Amino acid sequence: MQYSEWLRQIEQGQVTPVVLLNGPDSFLIEEAVARITRLVCPDPALLAMSREVLETREAGPDGIVRAADTLPWGAPRRLVIARGVEALGTKQAEPLVEYLRAPNPSTVLVLCVLQPLAPSHWLLNVVSAGSPPGSTVEIPQLTGRALAAWLRSRASAEGLELSDEAAQLLITLVGDDPAALAGEVVKAAIGGGEQNHRVGIAEVRAVVGEHRSREVFELTRAVEQKDAGVALPLLERLLAAGEEPMRILAILSGQARRQAASAAPLRLARCWQAERRLKLGGPPRPELVLLVADLCRA
Repeated sequence: MQYSEWLRQIEQGQVTPVVLLNGPDSFLIEEAVARITRLVCPDPALLAMSREVLETREAGPDGIVRAADTLPWGAPRRLVIARGVEALGTKQAEPLVEYLRAPNPSTVLVLCVLQPLAPSHWLLNVVSAGSPPGSTVEIPQLTGRALAAWLRSRASAEGLELSDEAAQLLITLVGDDPAALAGEVVKAAIGGGEQNHRVGIAEVRAVVGEHRSREVFELTRAVEQKDAGVALPLLERLLAAGEEPMRILAILSGQARRQAASAAPLRLARCWQAERRLKLGGPPRPELVLLVADLCRA
């Protein structure tokens, strides 16, 4: 099942007795677990008795089955979360296999797997063949529009309204790390005021300063280390965030002055050449991209 489809089902209050969460991003896996927790165990006062988290290497397949077969107390359903099930061999996993074929309807068993599973892996086959069938949710490494959609959905679950433009800007400034993006949404909302629940371009730009300072430092370090693969994406993010091209040029020129005597004249001359072109009306982005690439080669 595609992650986006599963998210829609969760938002509609639908969850199967067995859910296999499979993907490379631990934050997204934990975020999915949190969504299921809010659905299955909505009362925080009952959470300690309604949810159980197990490591397979400690509990073993029998321990997972015992936890899943336990009847709920004070709530309609129990939630059992198991990690590391994929490491079990077919023979070792037999008690769990039997359970997955006919799971307890009053328990939601969530299996968290961070590594890719071969199509022939027993876990994939058994979860889909259960009665009722479980959900195998493929959680991808989100990028681009899919990441923006996830970020807006997560903000909505937190009671925040994040505009599409603000989500795209955050991704441009912060990168593709879901954990970092989630934190910046909260910071942007708080920056808009204690009672603020809307996050737009203005709120995002209010928290950009911290990112700019950090990324300017990282840009100069990447140039010093002659790492164009790191420096050029940092330059793109700084320009997208509204950083003044002449300020970036001034920082790079200052760095060039501090270089070893043998390298400083060549680097300074290249910075002055870029400055002249910018003052004559040259397009800032291409000029700075060429400058950074040249400095990384010098």
